[in-house]
Amino acid sequence: MELVISIVAKIAEYTVAPVGQWLCYSCHYNSNMENLRNQEKNLRDFKKRVLHSIEAASRKGEEIEDDVQTWLAKVDGILHQLATEILGGGEAEAGTRSSNAACLNLKHRHQLSREAKKIVENIAELLKNGNFSKVGFRPAAQEMVNPINSDYMSLDSRISIMERIMEALGDANINRIGVWGSPGVGKSTLMKEIFQKAKEESLFHEVALANVTDTPDVIRIQGEIAEMLDLELDPDKIVTVRAGRLRARLEKDNEKKILVILDDVWKQLDLEEIGITPSERCKVLLTSRDRQVLADEMRTEKNSFKLDILGEQEAWKLFEKMAGDSIKDDHDLQNEAIKVAKACEGLPIALVTVSRALKNKNLSTWKDALVQLTRPPPKHDTKIWSPVYSCIELSYRHLDGREVKSLFLLCARQGYYISYRDLLRYGFGLRLFDRIYTLEEARNRLETLVNNLRDSCLLLQSPHSSEEFYMHDVVRHVATIIASNDHNMFVMRGDGGQKAWPDVDALKICEALSIHGGDHIHKYPNKIECPNLRYFHVRCKNRYLATPSSTSFQGMNKLEDIFFQGMDKLEVLSLTNIQLSSLLSLRNLQTLCLDECKLGDIHGIGELKNLVILSLARSDISNLPTEIGLLTRLQLLDLSSCYELKVIPPNVLSSLVNLEEFNEGKNASLAELKKLSNLITLEIDIPDANNLPKDSFTEKLKRYKICIGGTWHLFFKEELAFSRMLKLKLNMSFQLDFGIKMLLKRTEYLHLDESNITKSVLYQLDREDFQQLKHLCIENNGNIKHIPELRTSAFKNLKVLKVENCETLRFIFSSSIARGLSLLEELNITRCNNMGAIFVKEEEDEIEDQGDMMLFGRLQTLVLKDLPKLVGFLSTRETNSEGNLHDFQLPLLHHQVSFPSLQTLRMKGLPKIKYVWSCGQEPKTVIRCLEHLQVLEIEDCGVEEIVAFERGGEAIAIRTLMFPQVTELKFRNLSRLKGFYKGVHVSKWPMLKEMEIERCEKVEIFASEVVSFEKTVEDQRQSEMSIKQPLFLVNEVIKETKFIGSLKISTYTSQYYKIILIPP
Repeated sequence: MELVISIVAKIAEYTVAPVGQWLCYSCHYNSNMENLRNQEKNLRDFKKRVLHSIEAASRKGEEIEDDVQTWLAKVDGILHQLATEILGGGEAEAGTRSSNAACLNLKHRHQLSREAKKIVENIAELLKNGNFSKVGFRPAAQEMVNPINSDYMSLDSRISIMERIMEALGDANINRIGVWGSPGVGKSTLMKEIFQKAKEESLFHEVALANVTDTPDVIRIQGEIAEMLDLELDPDKIVTVRAGRLRARLEKDNEKKILVILDDVWKQLDLEEIGITPSERCKVLLTSRDRQVLADEMRTEKNSFKLDILGEQEAWKLFEKMAGDSIKDDHDLQNEAIKVAKACEGLPIALVTVSRALKNKNLSTWKDALVQLTRPPPKHDTKIWSPVYSCIELSYRHLDGREVKSLFLLCARQGYYISYRDLLRYGFGLRLFDRIYTLEEARNRLETLVNNLRDSCLLLQSPHSSEEFYMHDVVRHVATIIASNDHNMFVMRGDGGQKAWPDVDALKICEALSIHGGDHIHKYPNKIECPNLRYFHVRCKNRYLATPSSTSFQGMNKLEDIFFQGMDKLEVLSLTNIQLSSLLSLRNLQTLCLDECKLGDIHGIGELKNLVILSLARSDISNLPTEIGLLTRLQLLDLSSCYELKVIPPNVLSSLVNLEEFNEGKNASLAELKKLSNLITLEIDIPDANNLPKDSFTEKLKRYKICIGGTWHLFFKEELAFSRMLKLKLNMSFQLDFGIKMLLKRTEYLHLDESNITKSVLYQLDREDFQQLKHLCIENNGNIKHIPELRTSAFKNLKVLKVENCETLRFIFSSSIARGLSLLEELNITRCNNMGAIFVKEEEDEIEDQGDMMLFGRLQTLVLKDLPKLVGFLSTRETNSEGNLHDFQLPLLHHQVSFPSLQTLRMKGLPKIKYVWSCGQEPKTVIRCLEHLQVLEIEDCGVEEIVAFERGGEAIAIRTLMFPQVTELKFRNLSRLKGFYKGVHVSKWPMLKEMEIERCEKVEIFASEVVSFEKTVEDQRQSEMSIKQPLFLVNEVIKETKFIGSLKISTYTSQYYKIILIPP
């Protein structure tokens, strides 16, 4: 009986319980479905909040974290499933079964109820994991140090001192090092070389360089250091708060070594105020003209190095290279050149500036130069060494013409960085350009003059922007003296430089006065008598809002009307971050710039009848005075970033009949702008494309930044370099008129976002070329399968191509168009779920001959992410029954395409890619692609081998894989990866600094030593590769080192190993 009871109980356990559970799902169908609908709403709301955070991060120029993008993809997957399978057709189907199929209906309700409960649990997990502390991160800082003068650094004396400094930097007992020498001796150039060496030789994990200058600005210094360390400092925070953040960053990792280079220190600098605490892990390298500053005030007495002037032989070697071949062929000219070189007294800046100034000049010019070099500098100047002043002055005297000399002196009156925009506006207002009447003519002339100054080494390109320049401090100092002595021009620097006002007599004859850091000029007259003043510039660093009130006011942040009385000859007035009560009638004024100013009553602006340039950029103006319409001579009006501006009165813009350039946000009347026959430069945002009048834009526009449809972010630095930019976010109903088609054909930067007419945009150009296009970005498009067929040369000037989130895109171009991309430098394809190949080979375009391979000679950056159907870089037009490209299992970058300049390769989310490279019949093909490679990252891909080993036929094995420039190597989540290359080989990584191998389960042996190449080949032949292959084969197994690079290796067991890396 007990046996029966036991059997019955067991039967019940296996039958009743499941049946009960089955009925439970059916009985709770309504509650489970209701719960699911509630959770779906919660998930959609949560997703919106995350998207808002992503938009905010994107506006800051941040990149979105991978885990955030993965989370969004999972959310979209669940929401799609709910819409199509559960809450859509599935639920309707469960409720509409007939009574004759009750059992089927009950079964379907059970399935839906069960699935609903499971999805609710998944949603709960997503909601839990979606609480991101941050969604974005700042991208790695770009290289910000200008290329060094290789001729200078190849000199033995420079190599010697650099080696001594590098040795000191490697000493654990030294944390402060000083380098001192005469102005122009080459300290800054040496620092740039050390910057590069310290990174290349892995002596430090990170290196930062900042220019201190004679007017040290702690905020700017902190910013320059932070930028190189990829640290974001809040510009609105006080110095001490910023210093704390910077200090925390420098001391964050006890295993990391950081070098901070502070160039051009003139006086004692409080390192703690900046946020730097020198230590064994954070070393500081300083340069100065004054040994005492370093030894006594910066405490580097025992670790200071003097950078001497060049000896006679090295000086001549450098001078001869800079002067060119002309002095080698003429004996008399060479003799005179030797004398001139000796007169430069071995000072590198003098040798370079003088040699280039005299390049290709005749004998009499050389003789005259020698006489001028012997003249002493002004007696009152004691800081500038005689040859330095003489040489810089000589270069100035040799500038060809009044215009370029005037521009040189105008540059000297600017801040540390000199804006191209400011030079144009000030120069035009001063009528610096001879017989120039339009801004377009002035812009062309300015570019010519700037090139002349750069060729003469008197003006240098800023490392931060193509629109900025700067002067070497010695050159600027000499230029300031020349301006003061010869042209009655004065420069005051209230933030650490000259604060004293010129005397009364000097002000009476003063023609130009520049005041930088005006908020630090605490004693200034209520009125200055400057009857001859033509140029007046005041820049305050702190915004006017920082001043609590006029009663507690200190500095020049606020200027009253009386201050400008008597300046009847004033032509250029530029005020920044200043509060004005009103505008005085300065009837001779040509240029008025009130950027970032708090404006009072400016209705009197209509009295400035001669005004040709007016800028109120980033000011607090809310209503544009109708009196501006009286300024009929106005040629430039800048209202950019005036966020308080709400109204532009009607008929104001159309009254400005001579207007050539207009910059404004969203309030301008396009109908009025169309009436301006001289308008050739336009920057405008049109949120609603329906408000765009037909043919609003004409062929007269030569420069434009136009955004149509939707909301666009502010322009990023990379975009500012383009003079013709067009951003479109349009719908299918929008028809391209002649004006927009004309802009498209001439644009340099084209961005098509969330536009369902991308295909139409390109088709409607009537198969014409994009001859001017350099940057093309297409994103968020759901109906384009490929970019339409255009002419082979349609994109011949394209340098950057970015495609993102285009769901139906199968490939980008045909091979015929791809062959025309000879200037392409960057290719970035992301989140295109149906893309089978980047380029598709046409039937008539057979690429079988090695001599006829597809060459991308200038491509430096290749980024391919989240392309689940990608089978190769180049494929054929053949498709399978589902309309997808055939999976031929070819390597991503096979031997039919070549990338000889490739520097960065990033792959992520490419499950169908098994190999990255193949050598084919010619191993040199892949070897050439590795010569310049610096970064190799592969993540979440189906890669089995990095380089495919091809057996049989005429395939040739690669004996040595050389990666001469690779500094960063990362393999993550490569579950199929077995090895780097099956063939017996040796791999070399002389520059490798960072390696990360993570979750590569099939890699059981990381590295193996090749003792005898021939023996290894024989072993391979006998074993037929039955032995487990290591990921890397190297010449020797490295067992110890002086420095450990950043390297992480892990398997699925989460074990981590450190591998020692030593450059040979």
